[in-house]
Amino acid sequence: MLNYNTMLTPNFIFVLLGLLLCSCGSKDVGEDPRFFAPDKFKVVNFAPDTTRILKLEKLPIEVFGPKMIAVKDSLLVVATNDRTAYGTVVNLNTYQNILRFAPNGRGPNDFGSLWLMNHFFYNDNGDLILDAISGNKLKSVNLTKSIREQGTFLYESIAFDKLYKHPDYFGNTYPVTLGKDRYFILQDISYRDARENKYFPPKYILKEPEGQYEFSPFPECVTSQYERNVPYSVYNSKLRIRPDLKKVVEVMSTMECINIIDIKSKKILAVIDEQGRRFKDFYQTEDLMSLANGGLYDADVSDKYIVALHNDLSILDTYSSPDKLWPAIKIYDWEGNFIAGAKLPKGARINQIAFDGEKNIAYFFDAEEQFYRCDLSELLK
Repeated sequence: MLNYNTMLTPNFIFVLLGLLLCSCGSKDVGEDPRFFAPDKFKVVNFAPDTTRILKLEKLPIEVFGPKMIAVKDSLLVVATNDRTAYGTVVNLNTYQNILRFAPNGRGPNDFGSLWLMNHFFYNDNGDLILDAISGNKLKSVNLTKSIREQGTFLYESIAFDKLYKHPDYFGNTYPVTLGKDRYFILQDISYRDARENKYFPPKYILKEPEGQYEFSPFPECVTSQYERNVPYSVYNSKLRIRPDLKKVVEVMSTMECINIIDIKSKKILAVIDEQGRRFKDFYQTEDLMSLANGGLYDADVSDKYIVALHNDLSILDTYSSPDKLWPAIKIYDWEGNFIAGAKLPKGARINQIAFDGEKNIAYFFDAEEQFYRCDLSELLK
């Protein structure tokens, strides 16, 4: 890997941009391994069946200000913007709200915000634990005890700087629990000085009792001659862990790509849409907004499947012409094969997905704060 101090010189930046622009004629997805170098590529056609329209069943759920959802067994966890309690748990058998948790505050059981990692596990007592992030801490919530005692009780609260070493880092961090003192961490894109327009790419960190191992499909820094937000758009993603803890998937939105990471071997399989965007697309345009579509903008997983939401519209069209929205479901297995795809009703302003892999039911909410479910059993036959 090149020395970062060398990379900060103007001459190097000029040469770097020139190489990016000159290498765009190749159709090989691995054309420039400096910037995207997984262990293996798989190119597939992600196109859903446009003749197949899935039905949405509206649910009598009332949770105000939803922003994220996760599902486990008969529980739907909703992260909200409500500062009195950032989290709500809904019983999916009765559709009643059975818990409000994560109050705003600075106490040990309080939260400054609530970010769901859609990852649940059981502790030694058989209590259901939910991984969540609040600011710079991983706060794993004991849902069983919280529901039983109607409060907010944590299984673990650990600051990121105690979780792993991250010198010279100023970005977001997304950890999930693998077991006792074991964590998988996505360290997001970062920079040393934003004025340099030079960015450190995301990396994966496997933290174990004996130490930490760092790796990434993005070996080098990137820069942009147009907008400082370009690198953030390129790397925008969601991290999800398979319930059996054997693999992790990073679903990249704008690149329309999924990176499947085998935790044991630390090998990365990149699954690319044959019609999707490449790095070259972002270095050849000043009109970033025309490229920054919703892409694969949310996902959830089971032991068998990766289930993603997709939006073909640009960000500008999404806000100016919401009636043109035609979201789709795209499903892959953990070997990177495209299993099935179908459209949701046209105009549905679906924001998030939570997938119950035991029942093959997907849950959503929309911009009007209405909640829905969709049976994917037929799609998965």
